[in-house]
Amino acid sequence: APLLVSVGCVDTPAAANVRAWLSGGTTMLPPEALDDKVIFSSEMSSVRGASAYSAAATRWDADAAALLKPYRTSVSRLVPLDGQRVAVRWRAAWDPASLAWAPPLARLLGWEIERFDLDPEVVSNFRWMAIFELFAAALRTRVLRLPAASVEGRAVYCLEEGRCVAHEESLDLVRTADSGRLRNRRAAENIAEFLDVARRPDGSEPEEWAAAVRARVLSGVPGAGALHLEPSEDPSEGVFAFFALVAACAVRLSAGVIGGEATTEAFGEGGDPRVAVRRPGGRSISVSA
Repeated sequence: APLLVSVGCVDTPAAANVRAWLSGGTTMLPPEALDDKVIFSSEMSSVRGASAYSAAATRWDADAAALLKPYRTSVSRLVPLDGQRVAVRWRAAWDPASLAWAPPLARLLGWEIERFDLDPEVVSNFRWMAIFELFAAALRTRVLRLPAASVEGRAVYCLEEGRCVAHEESLDLVRTADSGRLRNRRAAENIAEFLDVARRPDGSEPEEWAAAVRARVLSGVPGAGALHLEPSEDPSEGVFAFFALVAACAVRLSAGVIGGEATTEAFGEGGDPRVAVRRPGGRSISVSA
């Protein structure tokens, strides 16, 4: 369960404090947790002082909620490192804007949506046949598997006299990029979007920050550059896959109409417009489409 001390670790007052502070669903600490001289540091920026920290945290959370929809964060592990330091593993996730068509389509065809994480070290190759295979599998299983947009990281909170004096953050995909192992275009775009929206320091010029982000996490990733084209396939394969996909969806939709499944609710004109979404880990929830 989130915000519980990991098995085998001894709970400490510092861990109890951090657990309480993070119960609001964010990895940034509330004002009452901060020492006046608190320092936030990450791979690309730093913030000094409680006022600056709180202002940045408020803006980052608001921007993420407005631009990365539906933005959600979770803590998977909390570990006391010693009496005053606590390490936390966290995750931020949202639905890619490029896949906004998926929930309405899933509702129309009676499918569930299952999100999966991308392998950041595998090159993303666009193939029409892969799209066809994706939908063919959904037609068989009634489950449409789509990539999640997500970022994971580690935070270490250092406390003195019950207040946080240092918050050190490291992002997995930034470290993967630094090592030259970030090869998946979509994963690279996810971390770039997160940094641009949820970690841009106050006072920085948006264009300069965007350029710094591009240089740090997008440079060298196949297909991620402004002038790069994602590796693709023979166009004739795309023509075949397209027509096969249209035919398969037409058959499925026709079967739904004949069987009474394609009602006004299925078209979003009535009933409960929600789609079941399977999160990593297997649990299904219902979300608004």
